[in-house]
Amino acid sequence: MDTIRESCGLGVAIYKQCSSNMHKLQMRFLTVASQNNIPIPFISLQDSYRAVDATTGSVILESGVTLPRLTSLGKLGINASGSELTEEDVNGLMDYSRQCSKLDFFWCFLPWSVSTHARPHSKRQVHWNPEDKDVLTLDSASGRWVNEETRMALTERKYQDMLIRFRLKWK
Repeated sequence: MDTIRESCGLGVAIYKQCSSNMHKLQMRFLTVASQNNIPIPFISLQDSYRAVDATTGSVILESGVTLPRLTSLGKLGINASGSELTEEDVNGLMDYSRQCSKLDFFWCFLPWSVSTHARPHSKRQVHWNPEDKDVLTLDSASGRWVNEETRMALTERKYQDMLIRFRLKWK
C-alpha cells in the first residue's frame, strides 16, 4: 500500500502517448487506491480523454482503457488540446467528477452554458481555460461561465469571438 500511496500522493497524469498497457497499470493503481480510501489529489487527462460511457459513468481514454469512478479523487483536469467538447461530454464529465472538489478544462472549447441537471453542487469549482488569457468559472446557479478576473458573465458575442479565435488557432 505504501507504493500505491506514494504513486498517487502527488496526483496522476495520464498521457495520450502512453500505451494501453501503461494506462491499464495506472487504472489498477488508481482503483486499489480508491478502494482503500487513499486520497488521489488529482488526475490530469493529457489529451487522453475520449468520452464518458453513459452506461457505467466511467471515462473512456483514447487508448480504449476505462477510468473507473474513483471515490477518493479530489480534482479532475481535462487537457483536450484543440478539441470542442459537446454538451454530452461536459454533462458526462460533470457527473463523473461529482465527488471532486474541482473540475478544470484546459485548451478545449465547451458549450456556452451547462444544463441544469449537470451543474455542480455549490462547493465544487469548475474552471475553463480555453485560451492563454481567460479563466472562466461556472456559476452553478445560472449554468453560465463567468470571467474570474472581471466577475462578468460570458456574453454570447464574446463566446462567438472566442470560438473563432479557438478554431483559427487549433484547426
